[in-house]
Amino acid sequence: MSAVPSELTSLDFFEIKESIRSYLRTRTEFTDYDFEGSAASYLLDILAYNTYYTAFNANMSLNEAFLETSTVRDNIVKVAKQLNYTPRSVKSPKAFVTVSVQTLIGANGLTYPEQVTINKGDSFSAENNFDDYIFTILTQVQAPVDQQTGIATFRCLATYQGNLLTYSFVVNNTKRQEYIIPSEDVDTERMIVYISPSVQSSEIDIYNKATSSVNLDSNSRIYFLEEVDDLRYKVIFGDGVLGRQLVDGEFVKIDYVRTVGKEANGARDMTFIGTAVDSEGRIISNNGISVVTENEAADGEDRETPVSIKYNAPRLYTTQNRAVTERDFENLVRQLYPQSRSVVAYGGEKLNPPVYGKVYVAVRPKTGSKLNETTKVRIKNQLKDYSIGAIDPIIIDPTTLYVIPKSYVYYNGNDTSLSSNDLRTKVLKNIDDYNSQNAANRFNNRFEGSKYSGVVDNSDPAISGSTTQLTLGQNLDAFIFGQVFNQCLDFNNPLFRPGDYSGTSDDNGTGTGNGTSGDGTDGSDGTCKPTFSVVKSGTFYATGYTESLLNNANLTSGVVQVDTATLSSTTAQTLVPVNLRDDGKGNMMLVTIRDEAEVILNNNVGSVNYNTGEVCVGPLNVALTPDDTNRIPVVVYPSGGSLEPPAGTDPVIFNPDVNPIDYTINDLSVPIFDPNNFSGFNFGGGELNILDYPTDTFTYPDIEDCF
Repeated sequence: MSAVPSELTSLDFFEIKESIRSYLRTRTEFTDYDFEGSAASYLLDILAYNTYYTAFNANMSLNEAFLETSTVRDNIVKVAKQLNYTPRSVKSPKAFVTVSVQTLIGANGLTYPEQVTINKGDSFSAENNFDDYIFTILTQVQAPVDQQTGIATFRCLATYQGNLLTYSFVVNNTKRQEYIIPSEDVDTERMIVYISPSVQSSEIDIYNKATSSVNLDSNSRIYFLEEVDDLRYKVIFGDGVLGRQLVDGEFVKIDYVRTVGKEANGARDMTFIGTAVDSEGRIISNNGISVVTENEAADGEDRETPVSIKYNAPRLYTTQNRAVTERDFENLVRQLYPQSRSVVAYGGEKLNPPVYGKVYVAVRPKTGSKLNETTKVRIKNQLKDYSIGAIDPIIIDPTTLYVIPKSYVYYNGNDTSLSSNDLRTKVLKNIDDYNSQNAANRFNNRFEGSKYSGVVDNSDPAISGSTTQLTLGQNLDAFIFGQVFNQCLDFNNPLFRPGDYSGTSDDNGTGTGNGTSGDGTDGSDGTCKPTFSVVKSGTFYATGYTESLLNNANLTSGVVQVDTATLSSTTAQTLVPVNLRDDGKGNMMLVTIRDEAEVILNNNVGSVNYNTGEVCVGPLNVALTPDDTNRIPVVVYPSGGSLEPPAGTDPVIFNPDVNPIDYTINDLSVPIFDPNNFSGFNFGGGELNILDYPTDTFTYPDIEDCF
């Protein structure tokens, strides 16, 4: 039997050509035929190219049939549609304004008109640092006129960036009719669908978007939405079983906003460019209209990216419109509240003590750092439609777990024209991109030090490698100034145990600690006294620890104890700045600096479990913090490079420190563990400040605004 070409699906042109040539050589008709020096070589090229193109198209077509390997957005959307997933559209920024309208005396010459109306679709102009934008109102609004001043005030009026447009259809069931909105930049959240019996009819039904087929019947006024080719959206009405079926001649009108998305975020300085009409039908001059921007434009988003569709579609499909597992709650909240930057869910059984029957969902929004109570209640009520049995979802604010990396980057100065500072900037930008890209899936609930090092190393070809020292931070925030409190912080990762490292002799092995960490680190077995700490706090002021106390105390004893009478004294006294740190044996101490030497004020203000990473502080009475906020930062030194965040925490790379080292000039060796290169940090506060931490990252204010 004659041979056949064997490489017809290869993606290498020369392999295909050689396969065809080998096949022809097996034929008796071409015995001793010179394929290279004859015109047949051109025919072989044509056959090989044709086969190559066919194989390439077949390979690409097959790749585009699967969600994981497809690259064209339209194909990704089509595959995601099979999982009942509709990609998120572009979202228009929302701004709130207060509009004051000065009216004129009415026709009777005695009183002002009763009210002022601003019609649906009227516009405002605004600007941010990039461009000017148009904002519109989506519904007609009215405000009463103050008969004393003649001013009508529209408070907290919601405006949305973009133009309010309308597209209409007449139903014709004799042909296959599709209701496709002819615009790419449609905000589907602001879309309203009206149905009338005819074009001339004043009777109107409003149809709502269906997110599930549960509880639908033949009379449900609903529509389904899906993305089609070229970034457009198609409206699909019911078939008479799931939703009401439209009748011939009915009139479909769709109002929608066409927007530029997040580009208009931050727009402010609104100016009214529409028409206001009083109750007597008179148009009010814009000179009598003043506008105050209460909240600048926010919440605008671009349409969902192909990468996000690939990530979210299979995960939302696994929820099957029900909330059972932690992942179900996370996926549903991302769908119900697209403004979420990160979502973490965990069962109450993971708490200590456990709380059964509850699921805690920590949500951090894209703007700000806390949800208001109204939004929390709305998300909770929506989740109840998906919850199984008596599971009670609780929406909470996330606890931020700060991953604080300090990297020493080795590079060859001969391979780059960048300065050390330029290289540092380039690495920091790469870290920032990595940090923001992983916000949605919480670094897959695990922070791998090797992946982070890869991000650093791949920032520039001149970088040969790096050493990264990782620390973790949380806030003590469960205290009120002047009151005694206790609080435990769970870092959920083992910490370096200072007692395992050699130091100076400790009481000849007699031991002075209470040994809460175990394993003989209290010195009872002749081990050495720890010389460093792995838990440190920022500076604050503790009630009772004053200058006069230290001036009158015997500092040679090593520990200063506060007299109870001093704590209750009402005499104004100067407090001394203090810090918390562990003693290396499992105890937390309160310390201060006196004449450039450390003074231990209290050697038992809490405990540390080095195995689990739990740090407990208290009893302690905090009088003041440098930035006057109820928070004291605590930093710990974990013993591993792979970190698993505690339940309910929102991990974020914070204040990364990058130190480029040109090894052609200084081949400095930096260890992964360096306890002497580790310190606490502070928020604000003048000379007490150690590191300048941005307040927008740590401050969680409850803001009263129109949002």
